[in-house]
Order: sequence, then structure tokens, then C-alpha cells
Amino acid sequence: MFQIPDTNRLRAILLECAQKEATLDYKSLTAQLGFQPPNSIGQTTALLEACQEDDALLELPQLAAVVIQKSGEPYPRPGFFQKLMQLGVYQGLDNGAAAQMWHQNELERVYRYYQLTQNIPTDDLSDQEQ
Repeated sequence: MFQIPDTNRLRAILLECAQKEATLDYKSLTAQLGFQPPNSIGQTTALLEACQEDDALLELPQLAAVVIQKSGEPYPRPGFFQKLMQLGVYQGLDNGAAAQMWHQNELERVYRYYQLTQNIPTDDLSDQEQ
């Protein structure tokens, strides 16, 4: 049986980051979600992709953009961009300068949008998903 991922906890964590104009690395996010190996990365990825799908469907800024690599480049892993390509939200390479520029622009959109909506409880977001 297929189970729809519950993104409420994830969205609350990402929303807090967005409102503080901060970013979060994948490992820290996985820990905050309380996932333990094995498959902790897979569980985190599934939630992030569900969040990306929700945001694309609702035409919202990509809240998952606040999650970045801990080492390497200061933007999300290639899977973030690959998912956005599948959703028709982004067209381009999944790494490098073009991806970094797109991510920076999207991150600014996320920060602006969620600064304006600071007073919306996360419970209201779950109502939109149903």
C-alpha cells in the first residue's frame, strides 16, 4: 500500500528556517526529523520531494530550497534540481553556476514569501494539502 508522506513536521522546520532567513544542511534536517539509519537519508529525501511537489502544485516558492549541502557548494544536492525538472519548475543543469544562481533567486523568493506569511500557523498548510 502506498503511503503519502506527512510533510507537516518537515514544513514546520523549513518554515522556521525561512522566517529566520537561514539554511539547514541535510544531516541536521535528518536529525531534527528524528530519522535514524538505515534509510534516514531516503526518508528525508521522500519528505523533501513531497514538499517540492506540494509547492509546485500550489505555485509557492520552493520551501525545500532552505536545505543545502553541508560541504561543497552552498546549494541543494542535484536531486533537488532533478525533482524540480520533473515538476516543470526548473530547466537547467543540476549543479554548477546556473543551478547556484537559480537556487539563490529561489531562496530569496522563499525568504520574502515566508516573511510576509509569518503569522500563518503550520496547521493551515496541512489543510491545503488535503
